[in-house]
Amino acid sequence: RRDLSQLAQMGKLKKIYGGAASLETGYQTREIRVEERQELYVEEKKQIAKYAASLIEPGDFVYVDAGSSTEYLVEERDASYVTNSMSHALKLAGRGMKVSILGGNVKGTTEAVVGADAMETLRRYHFTRGFWGADGIRKKEGCTTPEMEEAAVKRLSMKLDMAFFFCGSAKII
Repeated sequence: RRDLSQLAQMGKLKKIYGGAASLETGYQTREIRVEERQELYVEEKKQIAKYAASLIEPGDFVYVDAGSSTEYLVEERDASYVTNSMSHALKLAGRGMKVSILGGNVKGTTEAVVGADAMETLRRYHFTRGFWGADGIRKKEGCTTPEMEEAAVKRLSMKLDMAFFFCGSAKII
């Protein structure tokens, strides 16, 4: 435990329930819960989100993917939003924004709505802007996530007439 505490103080890992997660490698052996992700790379996420939010223009129809990076994008902008994130939908609605949430199954670790119903709902839309998070970025494959249903929602939403996107603060591997 002392070794883990010392490595955490050095910024080499993050202590989590039942162990630790490396901050230096591009690989994860398990999917990190959204609560844990919210504490990683906070300043980088805020900078990315600030720039991304500046791309939203009045009247845009914006897709915002679930994730701890895209959470910082949820600002007051004169636009309409669709999201697959329970928490993003609540924040947007609480700020008086027009927001729709996809139907489907809620995934506990990421608070993302996934599944066949989410995919069917997505097919009804054509967005002007879109913003996504990712667990990693591979030079050849692009943005990655370890869960098949969530990956399918991301993949389909990226095909729906978007002008811009970003992939969070994931490391390129």
